[in-house]
Amino acid sequence: EHVFGLYWGPLCCTGSPALLAVQHKKHVTVWQLQLSSLEHNKLLCTQTCEMSEPFPLLSQGCVWHPRMDILAILTKRDASVLFSVRVDNRRVKADIKGSGLIHCACWTKDGTRLVVAVGSSLHSYIWNDIQKSLTACTFCPIFDVGGYICAIESIEGSQIAVATELPLDKICGLNAGMAFDISAETDSLPPQSPVILGNDFSSECRRRSVDSESLLPSGYLSSAGGPVDLTHILAKHRRSDPSPLIHLRHRDHLTGSGQDSSHLILVRYERKVTTTRK
Repeated sequence: EHVFGLYWGPLCCTGSPALLAVQHKKHVTVWQLQLSSLEHNKLLCTQTCEMSEPFPLLSQGCVWHPRMDILAILTKRDASVLFSVRVDNRRVKADIKGSGLIHCACWTKDGTRLVVAVGSSLHSYIWNDIQKSLTACTFCPIFDVGGYICAIESIEGSQIAVATELPLDKICGLNAGMAFDISAETDSLPPQSPVILGNDFSSECRRRSVDSESLLPSGYLSSAGGPVDLTHILAKHRRSDPSPLIHLRHRDHLTGSGQDSSHLILVRYERKVTTTRK
């Protein structure tokens, strides 16, 4: 099966064999690597653990504990922790509340907490290494950050950085992303009509242009007011410029309503309070 990712385990103690997690589509294997004591520069590789999942793993589906040989495995529905990867595949699963999809997860730097991003919320779990248990935080088990979470990363201690963005439908509705203004020359194009150039459309136009060795074909771009006919723009462009590229003027603002499309939020988990900075 194809390999989707490689993740080196933490350096727990000097002289211990290195651990490498190999992510496949629906399962993970853990390998132990060390130099042979009998042959010079010979690397010994031994598989120590394998775990299968019913759902495909996330793109960053393996997250090592910062200090111990403990591996968290993530799918869109489940988060589980393998706590004896050098021996077997014993694990504990996080009790995910709600029906949202998991996007990503991280351990805090101190290793006491696993934070799982589900929709717009951070689900916090306390790891007990003595009991090998993963329990929801009693003070703040679920913390809503108010935006679609696309990435999280531990910073220091019990603090993590969270990157959020609006859902794609809202970004398009607010004319965010690749938004442009096109000055209209005809009645068919309203003045200062905001136009969103989609990746699929632009890729298709480039492909057709190359295949036919001609200029860009007539077509439509989507905007907040509906499709915009580019026929007149293309006709004028062909007369004035032999280049197959159309230069559009980028708008000065991201969203028409002034609403930001993304945020970076710092979240600090403390004993009796959870604080944020946006």
